[in-house]
Amino acid sequence: MTLSPADFTLLRDFVYDTTGIYFEENRQLLLEGRLQNRVLELGLGSFEDYYYFLKYGDKDKRELNNLFEVISTNETHFFRHPQQMEKLLTIVRDEFLQGRNPGSPLRIWSAGCSTGEEAYTMAVMLLELGETLGEAVPFHIVGTDLSRNALASARRAVYHAHSVRHVSPGLRDKYFTCDQGRFALREEAKEQVAFDYMNLNDVESYRQYTCMDLILCRNVLIYFGEQMKWKVVDGLYGAMRAGGYLALGSSESLGHLSKLLKPVLSPGALIYRKEGT
Repeated sequence: MTLSPADFTLLRDFVYDTTGIYFEENRQLLLEGRLQNRVLELGLGSFEDYYYFLKYGDKDKRELNNLFEVISTNETHFFRHPQQMEKLLTIVRDEFLQGRNPGSPLRIWSAGCSTGEEAYTMAVMLLELGETLGEAVPFHIVGTDLSRNALASARRAVYHAHSVRHVSPGLRDKYFTCDQGRFALREEAKEQVAFDYMNLNDVESYRQYTCMDLILCRNVLIYFGEQMKWKVVDGLYGAMRAGGYLALGSSESLGHLSKLLKPVLSPGALIYRKEGT
């Protein structure tokens, strides 16, 4: 079954309108491969039929969720972009913890969290920072994603060796139990991390996340079209407190997208700060 240029345009635009994820012309084969099994499983005769089923026949939105699953990219691992994570930890130690009310936890959001490794990495780092300082660092982390399957995996917090390959042996022994090559995160690192479904294309959903100290939205914007990037950056900006920070992926930059967030330059770690105190 071949995805024609006309059907590609129909489905590409539908995906963009519902998720903000944009498939360039040179990714037609990629979209074809990701959707082909869905067309066959539903017993439909063509990609055009699939488009019209999504548009008019998917009354309970079940197939829309299946679509989200197959177009999502869930490549991640623990301690990804370590220089950036270390810079964020330095910001926490040198700025956020100075004069802060001990009962006021740090508020951290991993937007596009996939299977949870990023959020849990931050949790482990903050637990370790607390031990270094001699007192616990209060924090709450929320991870959100479009893929319900990825979120279910994040809540289980059981990972293959590939996901923990950059975790030092000491931390791996301390925060994971290993059984037949599967690494289960211990409860102390899980208990202050929550996961919720969120479509970043839904403007109203940003209202749930306010006064964030740190937002990590890494390797997410690269999948979006230009208008969607504007929408996401605007939503993230509104969710940050004055003086809060936004971390993007190593190949991402706000560029002209926002003049209100100021870059904080550090080797291997481009981070943005919301002006104000």
